[in-house]
Amino acid sequence: MKMPQATFYAKGTGVEISPFEKHGEGRPTEGRVVLRFFRLEGGSAAIRFIAEPAEAFDLHLKITHTFREGGRESLIHRFEGPEGEVLTRLMVERYGDAARPGYALAVQRGEEKVNVPMNAERFLFAAEFLRHLSLTQAWVESA
Repeated sequence: MKMPQATFYAKGTGVEISPFEKHGEGRPTEGRVVLRFFRLEGGSAAIRFIAEPAEAFDLHLKITHTFREGGRESLIHRFEGPEGEVLTRLMVERYGDAARPGYALAVQRGEEKVNVPMNAERFLFAAEFLRHLSLTQAWVESA
């Protein structure tokens, strides 16, 4: 089976974007988009950010806006974990000057942060891939 997936690597880090299925107890299965941030060094845990299709589209818009205007945009998720509230922040940013801009996708959960710098082409490809997945993952399994 072929599955759409895009992986972006940087020095020591990476992010994988792919479709995801949310299975809820007593609820129908729904389409989602997952961004899995990881370090290339062994032993470190990945941080997954699971977005609803509309959030994936919003992330596409944030990336294209940041590409044009600069700055930083973020998307925040809160959920109750075994040890209380967990806050995960997904950030997109353009840094540097107009002559040599840099781009990055980053995630932060607690003290753990994974930053994935990339060039303009990959940054825009990630935006377009998120837009694509936002449409293809907009489904709910019928009973």
